Amino acid sequence: MLYSMLLGSLVMVTGVVAQEYTLIQTYNVSNFFNEFTFYSDVDPTGGFVDYTTFDEALAQRLINNISDYIYLGVDHENTVPETGVGRPSVRLESRLTFTEGLFVLDLKHLPVGCGTWPAFWTVGLGKWPADGEIDIIEGVNDASGNEAALHAAGDCQVSKDVDQTGTWKSTDCNIDHDKNQGCGSQFAEAESYGAPFNDNGGGVYAMEWTNETISIWFFVPNNVPESLLLPDSIPDTSEFGTPSASFYGPCSEDFSKNFFNHTIVIDTTFCGGWGGSTFGKGSGTQCVIAQGSTSEDSCKAFVANNPEAFNETYWAINSLRVWQKLCLMMLVRVSNRKMAMIGNGTTQTQAMQEKMKTVKQRVRAPKTTQ
Repeated sequence: MLYSMLLGSLVMVTGVVAQEYTLIQTYNVSNFFNEFTFYSDVDPTGGFVDYTTFDEALAQRLINNISDYIYLGVDHENTVPETGVGRPSVRLESRLTFTEGLFVLDLKHLPVGCGTWPAFWTVGLGKWPADGEIDIIEGVNDASGNEAALHAAGDCQVSKDVDQTGTWKSTDCNIDHDKNQGCGSQFAEAESYGAPFNDNGGGVYAMEWTNETISIWFFVPNNVPESLLLPDSIPDTSEFGTPSASFYGPCSEDFSKNFFNHTIVIDTTFCGGWGGSTFGKGSGTQCVIAQGSTSEDSCKAFVANNPEAFNETYWAINSLRVWQKLCLMMLVRVSNRKMAMIGNGTTQTQAMQEKMKTVKQRVRAPKTTQ
């Protein structure tokens, strides 16, 4: 009888709060470097980069949080051998992992410059790409306008007929399509990336990931939704307007099979498969291919020998926040109340806290390279 009553309450609560978000994680100057690990292995994207450990990055002044923002930079003082590993930089990965949610990154500044390839993305912990990859901010060299993309294993197509402001580059998310281009969208807003982003005072990115849709919004500083500005408000994505990129159907009939258990990654690499192959190409670029050289070799030579070119190659992060659906938390509360009423010796609060550790905050295991 007690079980039936509680089950009825469980169904009722789920229906009431299913669409409501709750803030589960905030990253800022007070905790950022405690909540991220430093990846210091070979760059999986083939970049001309030397990813440093925390201690190395601190000693080389590549990172700091002494101001009101988190600084993630690259070495801009020394030349490096063209035949070496590459220019020192950082790649950070969140200790916590996430499946679905609303991820909001508030930025003052993005890395820019010829040869650069910065990215803010999420990726699974399994053998890439089995758990999928979501690229939220990404671009190369001196491009303007962000490019967002999904990368997945197997058959994964999304629809062209969606409501977004961006322009499709591809709707095939399979990594084997067109050299792992993924299903990607070019943002319409020039100030969403590169020098225009920095000149405009930064901006805010929001990525909503559900079982059916992955949507990404970009907001200039004077157009951020009120629910993202007020500290105690609950975000309502229906008020965000048309997304810059929206990934939906037919692959999204069950995104949970292709995208799950992701760590958050923030990095800056150089050249590599995308940045090197496009160096010096495209309308309006200021990146120069050396006479008699290839794009890739010109990129490496430029990055190796021009440290002063990377004074503006840094992330300045105000905050990163993650919300998830409140219904999960309410389910746990009801479940733990039942446990307490049965009299198992565990208080409701203690049981809820222990359960929530496994429901929404799984600490990441060592990551394999993609």
